[in-house]
Amino acid sequence: MGNNTINTGHGAAEDAPPRTQHALLVAWGHFVRTTGLLEQILTVPIAQQDRDTALQPAQKLLELLIGLLSGMEYLSDLSAGPAPLARDGVVAQAWGLGHLASASAVSRTLSACDDQSVSAVQTVLEHVSQPYLDRAVRDVRLRDQVLELDMDLTGRPVSATSHTFPGAAFGHMDGEVRLGYQVAAVCLRTALYGRQWLCGQHHPGNTVAAPCLLHLVAEAERRLGCHPWRRVDLLATRVHTHETAMAALQQRIEGHTQTLSAQRACQAQRADQLQHAQAQLRMWAETPLSARQDGRYSRFSRLQRQVAGWQARLARAQCAHTRTEGTLRDLQQRLAQMQQEHDDLVSRLAHLCYENDTQPEAPRCRVRVDAGFCSGENLTTLLELGYEVDTKSGNDALVQALRQRITPDTAWTRVGDNAEMIGWSTYQLTTCPYPVAVALERFHTGTTVRYAALIRSAATPTATLTSADLVAWFHDYNARQTIEAGNKQAKTVFHVQHLMSHAAAGMQIQVLLTLFAANLVPWAEDWLRPRLQSSAPCFEAALHSPKRLVRVAANSLATVSTAGPDVVLQFDQLSSFGGVTIRLTQPSALAQLPLPFFGSDHFGSPEAIRPLIAQ
Repeated sequence: MGNNTINTGHGAAEDAPPRTQHALLVAWGHFVRTTGLLEQILTVPIAQQDRDTALQPAQKLLELLIGLLSGMEYLSDLSAGPAPLARDGVVAQAWGLGHLASASAVSRTLSACDDQSVSAVQTVLEHVSQPYLDRAVRDVRLRDQVLELDMDLTGRPVSATSHTFPGAAFGHMDGEVRLGYQVAAVCLRTALYGRQWLCGQHHPGNTVAAPCLLHLVAEAERRLGCHPWRRVDLLATRVHTHETAMAALQQRIEGHTQTLSAQRACQAQRADQLQHAQAQLRMWAETPLSARQDGRYSRFSRLQRQVAGWQARLARAQCAHTRTEGTLRDLQQRLAQMQQEHDDLVSRLAHLCYENDTQPEAPRCRVRVDAGFCSGENLTTLLELGYEVDTKSGNDALVQALRQRITPDTAWTRVGDNAEMIGWSTYQLTTCPYPVAVALERFHTGTTVRYAALIRSAATPTATLTSADLVAWFHDYNARQTIEAGNKQAKTVFHVQHLMSHAAAGMQIQVLLTLFAANLVPWAEDWLRPRLQSSAPCFEAALHSPKRLVRVAANSLATVSTAGPDVVLQFDQLSSFGGVTIRLTQPSALAQLPLPFFGSDHFGSPEAIRPLIAQ
């Protein structure tokens, strides 16, 4: 296992250069050593006593990252795959490891991890990633482009009969109800590195999208170090509307209080009348029979009828009093609730004002999510946070309401091969206090016509939506396929859906390392290009395809030789990239990439950050 040479031919000379079956992993190992990841991963606490003294437990997490970059489907592929990484000493040396452990050893390490380990891994990966993310964000802002955030929920199913995965639950995954987990993730579109994953959160399978949205937004802002200009004007209007409603409710309470007082006075008066009349009736009843034969008998009969009527009126008055008391109590509870909501809104308004004060140069930011994330509360909060929103409604009532606006003379705009749209620039939803733009989509599939509703909020909405606006809207929203393609890449290239641990912490660590691996591949391209001594068109094309880099280049045969202070990696002629040569610097001479880290305080206007991007 500790050999650094893999000889595939017979009778090879003893001084022949070492060979590896994972060519690009060697180059990536040299690249990763420039980032400081090897040193920082050792800070991850893992409570494990291991007989393997040559590798620390945290280094086995690094081996899992190497395995993910090789495109392994299952953890067992480390030891029993077509080209076992555990036996490739050249890769181990390139990554600064004495050797690579077996799959079972890596599995034991994942099982030994806990929440503290997960937090430490996340901190290390974010620290390593931050210079690249900062540079990509500066580039986007220098181009005066919108920071586009895409969010999604993707399933990680397990066998329906499995009982060994903690916290697994049944939920909707890929159009089916399956047992397993969900991963909530957010990514940023960049010009420098393409799609960049900002965070990924592992959840039980019954998790739905809407409750995850605001936490994903908060995590994205934390990673980006910036946020859009908060719409305090919207929230201030909402606070004013809330205060007006509270004042109206207070007037209703005062009116019901006066009514209750009047009812109490009326009840007291009628009770006194009834008591006096009943006393007269008792006196009359005690009068001798001979004394009742005069004219007073008629007054006695009339008094009896009056008493009966007063008793009925008093009973009705008591019922009305009880109803008024109940209504007043409900109104007072509603007022107390509105007061708490008002206090929360005022507090939030103060916080948003503070955020605007601390970041005067705010970028434009757009959030694109599918219908699962679109709730009235989420939409309201996103608008107040200053985001431009592109989403689809999952509420069929909205679709039906928009369809009722359609007449036979309505002019539809063709936006796709089988898609048409019509839109309204301002529309008041029942679940959101702010007007938004809505559009009705119509899809022709054979003889069937399907409808869907899109919701958008623009920074400066126009009075009317032109045909060009609708076409752009349709393609802008469908561009969220960026994250859907990312989910597909995570499943088909890095196999995130194949759980490589049965421990909760181990599963979350796999998610973190998978997204980090997906980010690392485009980072390494800029580092790799100037080190290409000889290339080939097929390799140049592969540099733009993470799938080919992982599946082919990271699993190709190559020789590794030393030439002075450099390491020369040459793809074997039997590989797809035969003749491609990469000159790598010796690990001892490597240094941190010149990507200075700047915090959120350095995010300013494009003019202020223009000198920074030149670095």
